Amino acid sequence: MGSSTLIGEWSRQFAELVEDLVCVCREGRIVWINGAGHRLMTGTAPGAPLLVGRAFRDLVHGDYRDIVDMGLGVLADDGGAMPLLMQALDGRVIEVELKASRVAPSPPSILSGDEDGEAVLIHARDVTERARAVANLLESEHRYRNVVEMSLNLIFVVQDDRLVVVNGTARKLLGGDRPEDLLTGGFADLVHADYRDIVDLGLEALAAEDGVLPLKMVGLDAAVHDMEVRVIPFGSHGFMIEARDISDRMRSAEALREREARLQGVLDTVAEGIVTADERGVIQSVNPAAERLFGWQRNELVGRNLSVLMPTRYAAYHDGHMATYHGGGPPKSFGRTRELEGLRKDGSVFPIELSLAEMRIGRSRLYTGVIRDITQRKRAEEAMKRYNEELETHVRERTEELRALSRQSESILESAGDGIVALDNDGLITVANPAAAEMLGWRREDLPGKDAAGVFRYGDGRRCGRPVPVRAALRRGMFHDSTELTLLRRDGGTFEAEYASAPIEDNGTRSGAVVLFRDISERKKAEGRLRVAATVFDTTAEGIAVCEADGTITTVNPAFATITGEDAAALVGRSVGEVFGCGAFDQGVMLEALAAEGHWVGEQWSCRPRGEEYASRIAASAVPSEDGEETLRQFVVVVNDITQRKRDEERIRYQANYDALTGLPNRALFLDRLEHGVAAARRSGATLGLMFIDLDGFKAVNDTLGHEAGDDLLKGAADRLRKCVRESDTVARLGGDEFTIIMDNVEGRPGAAIVAQRIIRTLEVPFDLGGREGRVSASIGIALFPADAADCEELLRNADTAMYAAKAQGKKNHQFYEPEAAPEAEAAPA
Repeated sequence: MGSSTLIGEWSRQFAELVEDLVCVCREGRIVWINGAGHRLMTGTAPGAPLLVGRAFRDLVHGDYRDIVDMGLGVLADDGGAMPLLMQALDGRVIEVELKASRVAPSPPSILSGDEDGEAVLIHARDVTERARAVANLLESEHRYRNVVEMSLNLIFVVQDDRLVVVNGTARKLLGGDRPEDLLTGGFADLVHADYRDIVDLGLEALAAEDGVLPLKMVGLDAAVHDMEVRVIPFGSHGFMIEARDISDRMRSAEALREREARLQGVLDTVAEGIVTADERGVIQSVNPAAERLFGWQRNELVGRNLSVLMPTRYAAYHDGHMATYHGGGPPKSFGRTRELEGLRKDGSVFPIELSLAEMRIGRSRLYTGVIRDITQRKRAEEAMKRYNEELETHVRERTEELRALSRQSESILESAGDGIVALDNDGLITVANPAAAEMLGWRREDLPGKDAAGVFRYGDGRRCGRPVPVRAALRRGMFHDSTELTLLRRDGGTFEAEYASAPIEDNGTRSGAVVLFRDISERKKAEGRLRVAATVFDTTAEGIAVCEADGTITTVNPAFATITGEDAAALVGRSVGEVFGCGAFDQGVMLEALAAEGHWVGEQWSCRPRGEEYASRIAASAVPSEDGEETLRQFVVVVNDITQRKRDEERIRYQANYDALTGLPNRALFLDRLEHGVAAARRSGATLGLMFIDLDGFKAVNDTLGHEAGDDLLKGAADRLRKCVRESDTVARLGGDEFTIIMDNVEGRPGAAIVAQRIIRTLEVPFDLGGREGRVSASIGIALFPADAADCEELLRNADTAMYAAKAQGKKNHQFYEPEAAPEAEAAPA
């Protein structure tokens, strides 16, 4: 192995041991890269040659490609390390510290590749903190000044809010022939007035933004330039600002869309409704607050005319007013706030405060309306006008009384449930009553002399702790009629308060002000609970009705109307008994139970107006009275539709007690009825007859004509048996071709014999089985209670014995139970 080959292999192994990116480039393209560099730029283990053959500039972030485009050789000649942003194949942005050096063309090695020609060795170290890279950039200012000056982007360096570096591109674009022409002020001086608010947030805030920010900058010649700006912090008070001219319309439009996306978040959080429409009055967008104000969803409003949000008297001339303005008429509605009326989706009209603004995009116009619901203010204005007059009178009286140290005034202050605080013209507290001190968390004796701005603090969330502008109100004579706000206690706790202030005047001269406030936290909580209860009332699947003590319905929820099949409005004013009256419902019984026990529960079948039957479970509960009296004044009825459950129960009960083929009672129901019949006969002393009937010849019909014909014969036999007995008697099928008949109050053996002969004659008539004839006869065994048995089991056994005796006599006959014939009957063939 030659020395050059040995050196090449050694250098390759050494480079693979390095944890940083090491690569060799020739003519700007990568010819070799180590494993650490492959992992850094692809996120995968070394394998397929994903990077060999790529241009090195493709791995450099777009903001830094201008530096690389000067040539890797230039970076190598510079000699030092420089900070750079690289971008991996998966999109990750990597901050690196990069060094480049030229490699002689021979001998061939890892440092020069296998081809002839000069190569550049690049060593890049991943540095995680941009601040370090920027600080290194500033520390190497002299070294990289040429690079900054050659940059095609505008470069500014700000130190302690002053511009200290402006590169040549910035001077050329903004009109400064000399560096000092642009260094006389701060960066904000170069920003257009429309964007000054963004810069006023502070460069720290802009540096925290991901990506670039759109701005308009103004040159010394007053020319306006659209820019993309990136702010990079370094050091303790320094920032580097890189700006790119994006005056091209497409890039400006993209920057505008990004800015609108950021502003949309603000629009979605403001309390005022914001509606945007085009010049035809067609709604383009609404924010969530506008949805809440008007009761519409965004997708319901977009594309509709603004008139849908206006009462008829405004909508009638709105389009004409817009046409007049577009035709050159004066802008009567812009630049000022107007009080109008809005129309909600449910048809209700409410007062609004409207501010209009116009925005032109090319030849198109967009109009934005900022809408505030002033319903509460309007309601309060009328009521508070009289209240203010009374309050002013009271304040004047109390001021005079305070100056005279009136005992009556002291008594009022001491006993008042509202907080009362008197201030002088400097905003210092002169008097505070106990309620005010308690609500604000101060000792009463500590309040006099305190600055009201330090005592009255309000707000919640990020705004929490702001002082109420008492001094400004006193200075300007601005007082609150009545408003609701969140006040802070001294310990940092908060409470909802109703707040009002008024001047204290002495002979026409204002000597201070009085502040009145009250804790409305419980009222707010109660309002919240009522909203939750109303939601549950409207959405629950159970029907609910609120009724007066006499059963008159006053309120129903949608589920109650659905279950009863009535219109909700039609139910109000009717009685519960009338609504459920088509069933077995007894309103009197329910009202008696409510008065005595406070609750009542029942189940019944009722009818809807269209005649449809439904089953319901009705539960009624008395509403406790506020004064604790037990007299029934109101009650609540809760209704559940149990129709399906009742029908399922009936079906299950039928299937458990009736034969599926013939519809006759099965063995279970037969035994139950037999037990009841025996018990009734024992009580009344009457005679109960029991017949066991076996169809002679049925097996032959079943075997010759088939099971379907046999089933038809059984159903026909069941019908004939029912016709042979009274409705009060029970005909049952025990299984196969065995039937039984229970006869109540039978007239002894003669009466039973008449029925038996009737059955034999009826069954011997041929059956029509689908065009074929089926013939059977009947063997009937009869036992009577109490003559032949003492209980059900014995009666069953003896009737069965008598039936076998009939079969032994040649079939087609009936036999009564005879004890002496029992052994022979049991031995008879079936």
